[in-house]
Amino acid sequence: MKARINQITQDFIENRDTIKKAIKMESSYIYPVAANIFCAAGVKADADKLTDCKKIIKKNAGFASYLKGNIMTIFAAKLCVSDDPESQFDKVMDMYGILKEHFKRSEYLALLATLLAEKTTPEEADRIAARGRALYDLMKKEHPILTSSEDNVMAGFMAFSEKSDNQLIDDAEKCYDLLRKKFSDKNTVQTVSHILAMTDGASEDKVNRLFKMFDMFIASGCKFGKHYELSTLAAISIIEADEKELVDTAVEIDRLLDGQKGYGALSLDKKTRLMHAAMLTADLYEDSDNALAAVSAAALAIIAAQQAAMYAALTASAAAANSGN
Repeated sequence: MKARINQITQDFIENRDTIKKAIKMESSYIYPVAANIFCAAGVKADADKLTDCKKIIKKNAGFASYLKGNIMTIFAAKLCVSDDPESQFDKVMDMYGILKEHFKRSEYLALLATLLAEKTTPEEADRIAARGRALYDLMKKEHPILTSSEDNVMAGFMAFSEKSDNQLIDDAEKCYDLLRKKFSDKNTVQTVSHILAMTDGASEDKVNRLFKMFDMFIASGCKFGKHYELSTLAAISIIEADEKELVDTAVEIDRLLDGQKGYGALSLDKKTRLMHAAMLTADLYEDSDNALAAVSAAALAIIAAQQAAMYAALTASAAAANSGN
């Protein structure tokens, strides 16, 4: 495992730097998330192919401008790891068209389109989109103020679950109430509750495992953030492996990232660095769930949490831009 930890950390930094060369003037929050797309796929970032993928988006996404916004670098990375970027782009556009029939247009809907293109067919997408909308409406009914367009992504993932709509929402509500005993950020807690709801087991057991791992990180000298970072902690908390092994892996990656360019007093903070370490930890354990090949609750929960990290990065990027105005 140590060799794999060293390798994925090295690949992560190299991928990030390659993306920076290919796509200029992007947020420092976005580059690591895009770099992880390559790590999860087990391929190295290719600057020339990335540039070509960016050109495909700019040339063809005129009627879907959200695909050309903050999500473009992430979208370009997703196209880059596909065997046929142009064909994959066309599939994403088909998915976006289907989703627009059920949801309002937004950057998060564009992100969901890229995910559906990886997970399903256009024929099946309409059913997934319709169910996702029904789940979103149930979320909105439970939390009218908290639920917003970013929850489209979670609703879309939850639509793949074999659980009934009521089972998913009831489990999410139980998890939400339990999580609120320790964490105050309601938006983050809602996202985490959706991730946990997609997995099997009692709500109490799932939340207690997350709490236990949160405390284990503190004991190891690494404190997990209590805001958008928690979605990635949820990702590793549902992996079927020993809690200490998972925490130790993330801590070791965090220490390897410490001192790397981009992490420090004038760069990304320690909590964001630890979130990235947890994100890479989830990549290392994907094979245990066959996450890239099977549409299962646990696999979807891991991927969904990584997507939550994506739109957390988008949100953080936007906030940083606004603070500079």
